[in-house]
Amino acid sequence: MIYKSCISTANKIIFGFVFFILILATIPIFYCNDLTSFIVVVSINLAALFFLAWILFDTEYSIDKTHLYCKSGPFQKKIAIASIQKISHHKGVLVPVMLKLALSHEGLIISYNTYDEIYISPENQVEFLEILQKSNPNIKIIPTKNEL
Repeated sequence: MIYKSCISTANKIIFGFVFFILILATIPIFYCNDLTSFIVVVSINLAALFFLAWILFDTEYSIDKTHLYCKSGPFQKKIAIASIQKISHHKGVLVPVMLKLALSHEGLIISYNTYDEIYISPENQVEFLEILQKSNPNIKIIPTKNEL
């Protein structure tokens, strides 16, 4: 099962602004007569645009019988479902986790192994959690403070 990442409105605005700035920053180089400068600036800006677009359009999560696969552009993580101990709902810009493969400020913090955590934001969280719990019924789901 494949789940796309939910994209928050704030992130859409931020990504759009960054794309706009990168494109705007490239325009002056077209008026430069130095070919080397032109190639360097256009290459760097195109690489940055490609990298951001890759993350924006290729952030997803998939589940098979034994593993959860998280992917955000070039960044990937494979987690054994049996190693997942708890999943916490999180809402907010500041996420207390190092690895964040998500495009929204509302998502899930998955605690696995002994000290490992990852932050993800699947679009259909209810179905996503049900499938994980079918594979590992020992997963503890911690609701948000509003759901308590």
